[in-house]
Order: sequence, then C-alpha cells, then structure tokens
Amino acid sequence: MPSLAFSEPPAARRAQSSPDPARAMSPASVIDFWLGQQLRQLRKQHDLPLVQVAKACGISVGLLSQVERGLSSPSVKVLGLLAHQFGVSVDSLLRGAGQGYSESAGRVARAGSHRRVDLADKGIRKEMYTPPAGRSLDLCRARIEPGGSTGDDLFSTNMGEQVGLVLRGTLELWIEDRVLLLHAGDSFCYTSRTPRRWRNPGSEITEVIWAISRIDHKETSP
Repeated sequence: MPSLAFSEPPAARRAQSSPDPARAMSPASVIDFWLGQQLRQLRKQHDLPLVQVAKACGISVGLLSQVERGLSSPSVKVLGLLAHQFGVSVDSLLRGAGQGYSESAGRVARAGSHRRVDLADKGIRKEMYTPPAGRSLDLCRARIEPGGSTGDDLFSTNMGEQVGLVLRGTLELWIEDRVLLLHAGDSFCYTSRTPRRWRNPGSEITEVIWAISRIDHKETSP
C-alpha cells in the first residue's frame, strides 16, 4: 500500500510564498525537457559557459538557454552542432532522432532503435518506445539508480496527462505538497502541469513505465 505524508518540500513552500516566473514557461514536451537536461549536463561536464557554446554553434544564447530548459525543440541542424561541440553523436543524445518512416510507415520501432536520454548525474536513463508515427501518446520507461532523482525542485510540463506504473523497486513521488511512496505494481497519474519531482529512495534499481498524452487540455476536476 502506498504511504502518504503531508510534509511540504522547501521548493513547494517557495512556490506558495512567491510567484514562480518559470512556472508560466514550462516545457511543452517531456522529451524536450529530458533532452534539454542532457544537453545542459554535457555543457557542465565540459565546463563551458552558455555564451561560448552558443557562439561556437552559431546560435543565440537565448535559444540555447531555451533548448536546455526544454522550452524549444532543437532542429536537427542545431542538435548536430551541439553534438559536435560536445564530442558525441546525435544518436547518443537522442537515439532515433533522425529515424525515418521506413518500416510500416513509422508504425514499428525495433528493439535497439528507440530514442533514449541518459542523465548520468541524476542517475536516470529514459527510453522512449513510441514509434515515429505516434502522434498523441508517448510511452517511455525510466531506469532510476539508487538515490537517482529529478532534483530537489518541483518541475512541470505543459501538455497532456501522465499515467505511470512502477515495475520494480520503490519510487518516492512528490506531487505539489504531498509525497507518495510507491512500490512495484503501484500506478499513479497526474496532469503534466502538476508540479512534481521523484526519486529512488531504495538500495535497488527502480523501473517505471509512463504513458504520456500529447493532447492539451484544461484540468476540469478539483
């Protein structure tokens, strides 16, 4: 049974005490959010400032900042320039980013070809299972190392609704000012606009699968 506590994280208290200007500019896509996190991680690993990377790639600092925050989807060209700057392949940034519609009009994505985002500093690896032709729903799987987390601050995205299932391990899920401890077999849901964060509090790897709607809608229930 999930345990529910009503302790309030510092980030939630800050959000309640003063308006958060970033809340109004949340990533529209979960994929954009995680890709931006990975690009920021690579830049930090190379100890490079935003200005230097933007100049080397011939893009504005504002655009690079938006890409890192998931507020803008990088074009294939920009993604290629960033990959070259960090000495990695585009495929390693987001596996399948250039995948075409060669098999069954994009309705099939073979094992090993799925898009993937690795965030080593956060202890998180995500694999996106949605075939290229998928338009309204994303399916992804997260592998979270012990202690791995999205960070201490709550985050949100703009588009759709999310439903998750813990496949193994434990997941500590913060939803606004509440925290839930979930175990294998437990499921959960929230709108993408819901402020949240999560981590693996256990000593074993946690795996979670998410179904994420791309359809925008206004929350109608309290």
